Amino acid sequence: MNINQSFLSNRPALASHAEPISLLPRPKFLGFVADPETAAKLESGLAPILTNGGTFHVVNFRKTLAILSRIPCPQTLLVDLTGEDQPISAMLELAEMVDPGTNVLAIGPARELGFYRAVVNGMGVREYISKPLTEADIANLIIPHITPDPKPTPVVPAGHVIAVTGVRGGVGTTTIAANLAWMISHELHRHTILLDTDLQTGTAALTLNVEPSRGLANALQNPDRIDSMLVERVAQPAGDRLHVLCAQEPLSEPLAYPEGAAETLTHALLKRFKFVIADTGARQAPFARNIASLAHQRIIILDPSIMSLRNYERLIHEQPTNCKTILILNQAGRPYGLSQKFMEQSLNTKFHLTIPDLPRLIPKAEKFGEISTATKGPFRDAITKLAQSIGATEPTDRTFTKSLVNA
Repeated sequence: MNINQSFLSNRPALASHAEPISLLPRPKFLGFVADPETAAKLESGLAPILTNGGTFHVVNFRKTLAILSRIPCPQTLLVDLTGEDQPISAMLELAEMVDPGTNVLAIGPARELGFYRAVVNGMGVREYISKPLTEADIANLIIPHITPDPKPTPVVPAGHVIAVTGVRGGVGTTTIAANLAWMISHELHRHTILLDTDLQTGTAALTLNVEPSRGLANALQNPDRIDSMLVERVAQPAGDRLHVLCAQEPLSEPLAYPEGAAETLTHALLKRFKFVIADTGARQAPFARNIASLAHQRIIILDPSIMSLRNYERLIHEQPTNCKTILILNQAGRPYGLSQKFMEQSLNTKFHLTIPDLPRLIPKAEKFGEISTATKGPFRDAITKLAQSIGATEPTDRTFTKSLVNA
C-alpha cells in the first residue's frame, strides 16, 4: 500500500501535501482523509486487501477535489467531510468529478439521520461512516465495497414503475399522474418521482409548479453516464419525497437516443425512488413506448367519448401481457358524454375506477399551480383508491424513523 507523504510527515497535512503519485487508469482504491490517525487505522485495516496498491492522501476536502481533477477516478473512492460546513453541497461538487460506476464512501463527524439518508439513499453514496473509525467499521462497512462478492447476485430494484397512459389527448393523463405522485409522496410518505416522457411539450412540471429539468435528453443520449447521482442532479424537487423528471427540448431538434437508454434510466430511478410514476401521455412517442414496456403496472385513462372507445381498442393490442392494467373512466357524468354503462358494454369490461366530472376543481387548481388532491372531496378519494390499487402503502416503520429524527 502506498501512503501519501503528508501522512508520513509530522507536519500539518495541507502544508506537507505533495503532488499525487502517478496512477494507472482506474486504480482499485484511493482514499482522502483529514488526519493521520484515521489514515493509520485505514492503512492497518485495509493492508490485507490492498496488497497491489492503494493510496491515501492526508488532506482536507477542498484539496481532495483539486487532486481528483488531475487524476483518473478510482473504482472505489473514500473521502473525508471533516471541516465541511455544507456537506451536501460538498458531495454535489464531488459528484461532478466522479465517473459513473465509482463506489463512493464518505467518512466524517457524526451527523443527523436526515443527512445520512440524503447522501446514501438520495445521492448514491455507498456508506457514510462517523469518525472515529473502529476496526469493525472498516471490516463491515468499507472492505465489502472494495472487495465485493466475486459472483454477485444481480439485485432487482424493489420499486414500482407505473405507466399512466391516456387513450387520447385531453383525458386528464398528466393531471392524474401528477396527483397520484403527490398522494404517494405527501400522504403515504414514499419517495416518488414523476417522469414526463414527452420531452418537448410535456406539462408535468407545470402541473406541480416546478421548472423543467435540465439534462434529461442529454442523459438519454449518453446512457453510460446515467446513475443515481446524475438523476439526483437532473430531477427537480417538488416536495420532501417528490421529484419531477422532465424536459422542454426544442421542437425542431430530433430526440434520438441509443437502444436500452430508457431501461438504464429506469433502473437508476428505481435505485433512488420507491415509485416511478411515468406520464406516457397519448402520443405514444418512442420514449413513452419504451417506458411503458418496462412498467410493472399500467393505468389507462378514458373519457366518456366515442374517440376514447375507438382508441382503446387500438391501444390495448399493444399492451404487454404480463403487465397489470387499471382502467379508469375520467370525467364521468360529463354533459353530453357517454354513460359509464354504455362504455362498459362497448368495451366488454368494467372500469376499475371512475372519477367524476369536476369542471370547477381541476381547472382552478391547474390555473393557480395547486394540487387538486390536497382538497378533500371525490377527486382526492379517487386518487387515494388509485394509490391503493397500485400497492402504495405507508411505510410500516415510519413511527420508529420519526422518533429517531426527533431524538
